[in-house]
Amino acid sequence: MSKFCVNCGAELKDGGDICLKCGKLVNGESAPASTTITSDNAVATKTNSLAVAGFIVSLCSLIINFGGIVGAVGTILSSIGLAKLKKNNEKGFGLALTGIIVGAFSIIYGIWSIINLVNTVNYYL
Repeated sequence: MSKFCVNCGAELKDGGDICLKCGKLVNGESAPASTTITSDNAVATKTNSLAVAGFIVSLCSLIINFGGIVGAVGTILSSIGLAKLKKNNEKGFGLALTGIIVGAFSIIYGIWSIINLVNTVNYYL
């Protein structure tokens, strides 16, 4: 037996608590503003903490580079966070992707800095 939304009358998927058409809960109440309705009728309300941490570390790596090590940590954190986003039904795709891109740039810049430092030292020896 199918359920129907009390607000708009749309048919609900089996076990669905939120109407995909109007965004209301099955009992007629509004869904919280912080929820995201997905196509499989699951609700993503939490931002992945590894994606956030990777983004922050990658941004810090632009200032404190240490030869690309900080950028590598940010890239790893962001990559793990990105892998867990879909599995745990969490938000933060943009943060994770930006963390990976900025971290990779920081790694390349760190390697370039070390090469230039070695060449400068060798020049004066």
